[in-house]
Amino acid sequence: MTQPGQLSFGPLFVACLLWLVTSLPISAGTGVTTSDTRKDSHVALVIGISAYDQLPDLTNAAADARAVAARLSALGYRVIALQDATGQDILRGLAGLRLAARDASQVVIYLAGHGLQSGDTAYFLAADAPARTADMAPGKALPLGIFATAISDQPRQKIIFFDACRDLPLTGLPPHPQKPSYGSIPAGLLIAFAAGPGAPSYDGAGLHSPFTAAVLHELEQPDHPLEEILRRVRLRVVQSTQGQQIPWIRSSLLRPAWLKGQFERHGHVSAHH
Repeated sequence: MTQPGQLSFGPLFVACLLWLVTSLPISAGTGVTTSDTRKDSHVALVIGISAYDQLPDLTNAAADARAVAARLSALGYRVIALQDATGQDILRGLAGLRLAARDASQVVIYLAGHGLQSGDTAYFLAADAPARTADMAPGKALPLGIFATAISDQPRQKIIFFDACRDLPLTGLPPHPQKPSYGSIPAGLLIAFAAGPGAPSYDGAGLHSPFTAAVLHELEQPDHPLEEILRRVRLRVVQSTQGQQIPWIRSSLLRPAWLKGQFERHGHVSAHH
């Protein structure tokens, strides 16, 4: 049951968002055009939002996304990058991702910005998200499930990085959302949260957030399986935040995953898809 003040976007809301993802025209802002249909085995959507209309700005989120996008591109991913994206920008980006990744064997989504947890749902907040939940229109607070569903139209490896807090205090939300009780997630999906449910994810005092800094460091040597990389990321984040932030993972991967991308360092197609 929904608690007073909680966001409540049900199946119809998700279905409407999915319809928008598949029906919106793809513009140059997505990084993909309708004539751009080359086949890539590894595709990524990277979104970083630092400048918000009504919410506190973030120092590092956009820079985090730029650095991750550059690193994934160097690893052989075809990258769609969005910065300070509105809700419509994000939906268009997802539409572009679906087009670019229709033949992909692995898809990565990296989200850096504000987020919140309401009940059992994590949300990523667009740049035009309001400060009051009563004003929250569809597409301004995007449930994480919409990202997972958008890339689950085909069997493949699906990896989502969620570098966003889940304790943002919006007017109209209880200060301590109920502990989530997650159900099933699509097969072949891994979600790497920067922090646990309802916990803060720090923007960081340096060039990057603690989570993104750790991810970038580990991607310097991406030859380890994803689970090993994320274990090392967790250790780095816990150490750098003195235990105040603990990355959290949910996985239904059916086989090992690597983040090496489409090409090995010597230019050969990677065998780990």
